Amino acid sequence: MRRLAFILLLLFVAATLRGQTNRVNLVGKVSFVSSVNVYVKFNSTSGISAGDTLFIQMGEQLKPALKVNNLSSTSCVCTALSDENLQADHLIIARTREEPLKHEAKAANVKVAEIITEEPTLDSIVTVSATIGKRKQDISGSLSMVSYSDLSNTEGGNSQRFRYTLSLDAENIGGSGLSAETYISFRHKAGEWAEVQDNIFSALKIYSLAFRYDFTKSVSVSLGRRINQHLVNIGAMDGVQAEYSLGKFSLGAAAGFRPDYADYSFNSQLFQYGGYAAYNTRNGAKSTESSLAFMQQMNGSNTDRRFIYFQHSNSLIKNIYLLGSVEADLYKLENDQPKSTFDLTGFYFSMRYRLNSNFSISGSYDARKNVMYYETYKTFVDRIVETEMRQGFRLQASYRFTKDILFGVSSGYRFLKSDPHPSENVNGYLTYTRIPGINMTGTLSGTYLRSAFMTGVIGGANLSREFAEGKFQAGFGYRYVGYKLPESSMDIKQNIADLSLSVLLRKLLLSVNYEGTFEKSDIYNRIYAQARIRF
Repeated sequence: MRRLAFILLLLFVAATLRGQTNRVNLVGKVSFVSSVNVYVKFNSTSGISAGDTLFIQMGEQLKPALKVNNLSSTSCVCTALSDENLQADHLIIARTREEPLKHEAKAANVKVAEIITEEPTLDSIVTVSATIGKRKQDISGSLSMVSYSDLSNTEGGNSQRFRYTLSLDAENIGGSGLSAETYISFRHKAGEWAEVQDNIFSALKIYSLAFRYDFTKSVSVSLGRRINQHLVNIGAMDGVQAEYSLGKFSLGAAAGFRPDYADYSFNSQLFQYGGYAAYNTRNGAKSTESSLAFMQQMNGSNTDRRFIYFQHSNSLIKNIYLLGSVEADLYKLENDQPKSTFDLTGFYFSMRYRLNSNFSISGSYDARKNVMYYETYKTFVDRIVETEMRQGFRLQASYRFTKDILFGVSSGYRFLKSDPHPSENVNGYLTYTRIPGINMTGTLSGTYLRSAFMTGVIGGANLSREFAEGKFQAGFGYRYVGYKLPESSMDIKQNIADLSLSVLLRKLLLSVNYEGTFEKSDIYNRIYAQARIRF
């Protein structure tokens, strides 16, 4: 009996150990987002099944974000489980079950059979430890080619613009601490190549081009043009940036040059230097992040600007997210004499409250300067609307009636000393995915805007549909725009029609969009064609 009990005990322990499995997190990236589906790319979908839930990282917790509908050996076709705005390259996590031994073997890049059959030696332990500690190389990027045609019956005639963009992010090159990043755009207009020859930087825009070396997990140094997340307010910098982290604290210093304000080229007259301190905490889903930065900016040998910048965000209260920033100048010239000061030059505060998975509301106050874009293909009206709606008070809310019906509304108010009267705007939309009978996604939207520079209304509707499991997507829409420009006494009404078609072939995306604007006597046709390959 004792022998039988001992054997049964061994069998029970073996079965228990065999049944114990680890949760293994597989990390992938969003490769493409359509109006209906979200496509996620993994190195391998082994262990993932249709119907599984995929997650995104929120603090130290995982939040359900996607449901797997179909999958191949490396990709998943998913539908959204929340209203999170997932963009390309957003990290997605799949939780799969693996036996501990297999999981450890994969982490060490060693065959399972070798671990099972061979007695571990000192050499094998050292080899496995070195493999586990080695940094993993991760290189990704994209190359895109865009053609933008503007055709009209006006005196302005026709124009053709081209843009080529390279984006590359290389982490831990060759398993080392060296990383690189770049985002470069080259754009030119047909028939105006002489301008490019006179100044290459009228066409070439280098938004980032930098190398970073991580000496340890705590110490890193970068060289080149890049934007520091703790110094976002100053934009890109050409120079050296260093950071030291100790637990929850981070200290950094930067010295270099601001890009030229006219063509974004290198300008040795715009020297700047400064530093920052940051403090981060995380406790489950709750987190805080605070940073204080100082910057001295020169123009030649003269002080151009000296300012401090403070930013804070936290999610300490359940379902509430807060973000705020303050910027103040510490230097000014008064009667041509330098003087220390403390002038508030920028302020931003926002709060988002999520009552449940279906309803959220947010509000913000923005007193920052408007951003200057060096390249844009937006229409004249779109640019004015965007500028007028950015600053001031803003209130937004969204509600998901069902899984397929989402409604949102936003309103803004601004009153600056430079404005003759306050600016007001209201915008709303209603989206219905998978409309019964036609299996299409439709959106109705409307905007009202009244400012010192224009008054107008915009109303529109569009429909889109996917084919072949999302590899093809087609859509069409219509917008009515009526606006007045008091300064020029212009009263313009526009009917705008648009058509779009996109094809996704593995890592290659081909798309073409047509937009026709019809006024009383003028017709504007815009054709936007793009080819983008990811690697």
